[in-house]
Amino acid sequence: DIGPLFPAGSLRRWEETIGDIDLVGTAPDPESVGDALVSLPMVKDVLVHGPKKTSVVVESGMQIDLRIGEPGSFGALLQYFTGSQQHNIRLRDFAIRQGLSLNEYGITNTETGQLEEFADEESFYARLGLPWMPPELRTGVYEVDAGLQDRLPSLVEESDLKGDLHLHSEWSDGNDSIELMVEAAAAQGYEYMALTDHSAGLGVANGLSNERLESQIELLRSMQESYDITILCGSEVDIRANGEMDYPDEILAQLDVVVASVHSAMGQDQATMTARMIKAMEHPSVTIIGHLTTRLLGQREPVEFDLEAVLQAARDTGTALEINASPERLDLRDTHAYRARELGVPLVINTDSHDHTHLDKRRFGVAVARRAWCRPEDILNTMSREGFLEFIRTPKPRRLSVFDRRRNGTVPA
Repeated sequence: DIGPLFPAGSLRRWEETIGDIDLVGTAPDPESVGDALVSLPMVKDVLVHGPKKTSVVVESGMQIDLRIGEPGSFGALLQYFTGSQQHNIRLRDFAIRQGLSLNEYGITNTETGQLEEFADEESFYARLGLPWMPPELRTGVYEVDAGLQDRLPSLVEESDLKGDLHLHSEWSDGNDSIELMVEAAAAQGYEYMALTDHSAGLGVANGLSNERLESQIELLRSMQESYDITILCGSEVDIRANGEMDYPDEILAQLDVVVASVHSAMGQDQATMTARMIKAMEHPSVTIIGHLTTRLLGQREPVEFDLEAVLQAARDTGTALEINASPERLDLRDTHAYRARELGVPLVINTDSHDHTHLDKRRFGVAVARRAWCRPEDILNTMSREGFLEFIRTPKPRRLSVFDRRRNGTVPA
């Protein structure tokens, strides 16, 4: 009889990369759970196989560590193996000052030796005088102090998102028709979406010429009457090496949403790249900077630029920065998004979908935002349709006041 298994470790904390997969659970017969794991056809090597812990390596080379505990102490087990190591060290030091010690079985009174067990994490943290902490925040940096001061944020969730503002179709390098992408966005429950096919300069992506973009705008406007979801005309516009846009101003002015992105000349020095990005942000038609660092995890290093200067320019110009949810990008990364949030920069969680099945990858972008301590009001596309339309229709940089009023709680969402 195998009960549910729960992710722990870096997987549960939604780290951008993971070294192995930690699973924890409870079962009347713990050994049978390990037996079931080692018997799976995908298992290539068995490292440990015991009554409480089983470790295997599967065909992909990934190690899976399974730990089974008692139902009464499951809260301590899940907390301990979720980590992070630094978070657990902070908790341990905090507990020692109360005459307590912690391990995967529970909390022990160091004077009496009595062990308290906890069936869930909430009661484990409560015993220490702390609120439950979302796994994404368990880095050992700020969260324990914030918990003590009742300052843990109510983090953004997938269900808070009202739109996706970076979607591609077969008109450029996407796989699917515009209609299918619109229907996929509507199926997510979104109130609005922006189609943002590539600009002409990105030839490898079948970028749209001025004429093709104008034809697409006309088509999108005509499609609106068939859908409840608001269809926004957009483009992912190349930021040229000199910081100029890849379309003339009269074309850009016809668009509802402009996602400006670096796709070329990535080897520029820090000063040149910084100036290039800031020039793009200063353009009145640029709504969002897409995948700011251009990194591809495990494949391409981020470009070099002055992060603080660029984030400050985003704030000053009222330009939003994208948290690109594509798992190979996750760009902005968590620490960059954290600093952007501190500065009051509008953040947008987009999927950069090239296929209608990719829109649910938003979960990865939401995880980055949560690791950055973002609340719903820190994320631009948690705004209602009316709020978002007010934002994009207000000229830069005045539109920032629309975002700030909502972020500071002075107007409804």
